[in-house]
Amino acid sequence: MPLLKYLLLIGFFFFGIERISFGQEKKNAKLKPWIAPLSLTLGGLAFYNQAAHDKQVIWHHDNYATFQSSADDFLQYSPTLIHIGARILGANAIHKGKEQLGLFLLGTGIYVISTQGLKRIINETRPNGAEHSFPSGHTATAFFGATLLSKELGKEYPWLAVTGYTLAAGTGYLRLANHEHWLSDVLVGAGIGIASAELAYCIYPKLKERFSKSQAFQWEPRVAPNYYAASFSYHF
Repeated sequence: MPLLKYLLLIGFFFFGIERISFGQEKKNAKLKPWIAPLSLTLGGLAFYNQAAHDKQVIWHHDNYATFQSSADDFLQYSPTLIHIGARILGANAIHKGKEQLGLFLLGTGIYVISTQGLKRIINETRPNGAEHSFPSGHTATAFFGATLLSKELGKEYPWLAVTGYTLAAGTGYLRLANHEHWLSDVLVGAGIGIASAELAYCIYPKLKERFSKSQAFQWEPRVAPNYYAASFSYHF
């Protein structure tokens, strides 16, 4: 299956970039996490033109003219669900549950605001004629979840990280096959998803240190069978 082969190669590629930073010195490790999101964003901007759009329309007509699937609506969450499932089964992660939830909420806020803001500011027309094409929110969600999965569990369970990135790549491919997004949307969406996770790991420790100095601010995760949330309180 050529498609599965290519998706697996993409999964190994992104995990390989993440893996490089595990054993690097701090001086070099600071730059490594930004290679993938920067490359994806620049690649997406390179394809953000009418000529690339016209070629994609021809490609879709020749290969996926009658294709329609809602799998990408669910597949975008699969890396995050794998992460949650692995933790429930006792997998060893880098951070404890409370810290992981904090990282997840912070990173989710970053990529949601980024993607939804750009969608409304740019208002690019989708290949199918709908609005708000650029960038792909589905792809951002998938790659954000895959990056968190890789950073938390990838060092000890590399196959989970590869699986996460493969599923994320599959989500992006389905957005193209469903004629929902341009290639530029998918590439930039993937870049935003990865960058949001990396930013969360940079910002969260500083926020935690700052708020931990004040006993007035407190937050606790709330986990139930059908939802995940957090409560915040500040005492004056």
